[in-house]
Amino acid sequence: PTFSVNDVHSVLKTLDVNKACPPSDISPFILKNCRSSLTPHLTFIFNQSISTGTVPIQWKKANVVPIFKKGDRSN
Repeated sequence: PTFSVNDVHSVLKTLDVNKACPPSDISPFILKNCRSSLTPHLTFIFNQSISTGTVPIQWKKANVVPIFKKGDRSN
């Protein structure tokens, strides 16, 4: 399966601009508001990743923040 330019454009259009920046440091605000310029390039990168079976190392990183909900904080 591959991604079309319309697929990528549609996803970028629905991004929540109030979310924190991912490890890539490209804010959702930039991705959403520059989607017309970025979409063809991102589509190419995504499709290359699928066709070669490789994923850029940066895509494998995440910021995980544990959130205390209830119980004993010392456990």
